[in-house]
Amino acid sequence: MNSFQKVIFFLSLITLTGCSSFGWLKFWDSDEEEEGPTELYSISDNRELEREWSISNGNEVSYGRLIPAVYDGQVFYINSSGYISAVDLDSGKLKWSKNTQDIVSTGLDVNFKTISYGTLDGSLVALDYENGNEIWRSATSSESLSPPANSGSHLIIQTIDGRVAGYDLKTGKRDWFHQTVLPSLTLRGTSSPFIEQGFVFTGFASGKVAMIYPDSGAIRLELPVALNEGKSELERIIDIDGRSIVIDNTLIAASYQGNITAINLRDGRPTWQEEISTVKDLTANGNRVIAVESNDIVKAFGTATGAIIWEQDDLKLRKLTSPASISNLVVVGDLEGYVHLLNAQSGNFEGREKVSRNAITEIISQGNYLLIADSAGRVQKFSIK
Repeated sequence: MNSFQKVIFFLSLITLTGCSSFGWLKFWDSDEEEEGPTELYSISDNRELEREWSISNGNEVSYGRLIPAVYDGQVFYINSSGYISAVDLDSGKLKWSKNTQDIVSTGLDVNFKTISYGTLDGSLVALDYENGNEIWRSATSSESLSPPANSGSHLIIQTIDGRVAGYDLKTGKRDWFHQTVLPSLTLRGTSSPFIEQGFVFTGFASGKVAMIYPDSGAIRLELPVALNEGKSELERIIDIDGRSIVIDNTLIAASYQGNITAINLRDGRPTWQEEISTVKDLTANGNRVIAVESNDIVKAFGTATGAIIWEQDDLKLRKLTSPASISNLVVVGDLEGYVHLLNAQSGNFEGREKVSRNAITEIISQGNYLLIADSAGRVQKFSIK
């Protein structure tokens, strides 16, 4: 063999002997079949969805979480191309629409007569909720992938560079920011800041949650939900991308490859903790906290003790939405356009309906109705019967 042939032969040996070690990369065919979405089986429909109206904004591509917002008897929705609409909540009749020309990555917050959203090129935009006219826009440190929060004095937005910042609601001037140190590897996503008990709550890619004063950005609490203990960089990804919840004086948050943790807000101490991996929002129903794991197993934990009350694994790998709570039901949507109604007490199926030809992306509950958005930009309103 000449030198070149020897090099080729050596590289071939490395490739052949490395197949078993690197087979998970799936660069070649494998005899092992990848697990697919769980097949649905027939159920008895004890509860049904009744469509009240449907409207489409169109949506060729999605850059972040495009969540409908409800305010002052109207439903507001924006697609990633910047087309925004306001429809009457009761009738679904279009009240106004506008093309902002923005590439939107966050979905909307609508509060205190102000619509706000973030753009892919790193802007925070405030519009008049009555007509969509622009009030101001300000540059942020990076793009955001979750809606802002409105405290009444400030718009708070979280960006993918680990920063949370507060902008004056009237002028758009940035008044404060809080910077966290990001791990080497993170998921593409950010937690959704929300206002509760006069504070901003949000989670970070470091596996920590923070309780922040909205006017000053001062930190009231910053506590770990999960610890960075994996052996590899991949195993150490513990992002908190889903929205946490506050029940009485307890904050409950969950992370990817980490834990779901309940923290007493009076003293900042954990009251219980269980292992979980999720990037979805949490929701509560009665004395239960509902989470959707990364493999799409739905679990209910007791809010007082963290004990697992039930788990529903018949929707595994169906790319479920974050759960929504309505009446005594937990509602999730899936990749095939189905919406599933689960009994909040037992986790058993109460009903199922195919409401779209496209994947369901977001479900929110308001009072006795649901707003359901799909990947094509259609928003539908349903009641439960």
